Amino acid sequence: MRNSTWRVAILLAALTPAAACGIIEDRRPTAARSTPPPPPPTPAVTQAEAKRALALYAARVNNANRRLSPKLAALAATGSTLQLQTSKYKIFKANRLTISPYKYGSALVAAPKFSEHPRWFFAALTDRGGSKPLRDIIVLTQDQPGAPWRAAYTPLTTSPATGPLAAGVDVADFPDVAPQDDASLVLPPARLSGALADVLNRGPRSVDYRSLTLAPWIKTKYRNLREDKTAFQSNGWTGTAAYSSTTMPTYAVRTTSGGALVWSAVELKETFRHTRRGNGITWEHSEWGDLLRPFTGVSTVQKSLNTLERVEVLAYVPPKGKGRIRFLANRWAPISIQGR
Repeated sequence: MRNSTWRVAILLAALTPAAACGIIEDRRPTAARSTPPPPPPTPAVTQAEAKRALALYAARVNNANRRLSPKLAALAATGSTLQLQTSKYKIFKANRLTISPYKYGSALVAAPKFSEHPRWFFAALTDRGGSKPLRDIIVLTQDQPGAPWRAAYTPLTTSPATGPLAAGVDVADFPDVAPQDDASLVLPPARLSGALADVLNRGPRSVDYRSLTLAPWIKTKYRNLREDKTAFQSNGWTGTAAYSSTTMPTYAVRTTSGGALVWSAVELKETFRHTRRGNGITWEHSEWGDLLRPFTGVSTVQKSLNTLERVEVLAYVPPKGKGRIRFLANRWAPISIQGR
């Protein structure tokens, strides 16, 4: 990649060697049995390997985006990201939209150490292919030796698009992977998804409300959830709408402050039926256009609507007593839409 600056941070994985054991019975010795220790940990990627992996990722995702092909996207993405891309392609094909190619420039990279697969690393990539620079802060995973590196999370941000990930947030040269149950943080990484979902559902009534810095998109989605419920009810629809934690994996890495960068997601599920007199439901996106027709074949549903949306997030979670959780990047898409 041209004009790239690379900073590779090595994360140390904890090793627990298995102990050997011997048994002697009736004065007849048996051979001592032991489990060989795991091989010494090595970085998920070297600097050169990271450059190759990211260049191949960019080429593959651009090829998939150009053709709006989920099959090709599966070479560059997995898990949550593949689901988001597959849904986006469906919408863009139906609405005759195109995706501008990524033009990645500068990058920051951090690579953990592992003794075995699966392995992962993350990269903050500046994309200058659009009207303004964006930064994709992606987690790439490899399931087995020789397998492709594929993006599992791809949250994005417009500020900052270059330089440090955020004010006061940095990763040392040799940070640790933050444990999922790390009690030294404002919230353990495993709890981030559930806490965000609860705040989106309950607002100030959530026990985790004061743990989060409410980014503008969080306030908007909190408000939109209530507006959605009101719109359905006023048009004779009955049902439920609520955010929940995701079943997707959570990735976390230690920062120099003792906090953690955490990749996770939340999901919004809405299920409604038209039970009284009132209007049908439409769903228009300001940039993507009609969201119902690509999935249901109609632009207005009259009887029922079941939807599932996902928001991928990257958050900085500080140590306890050192401030609130900050959300640095996010990406949204509907995953499933069913209606008639």
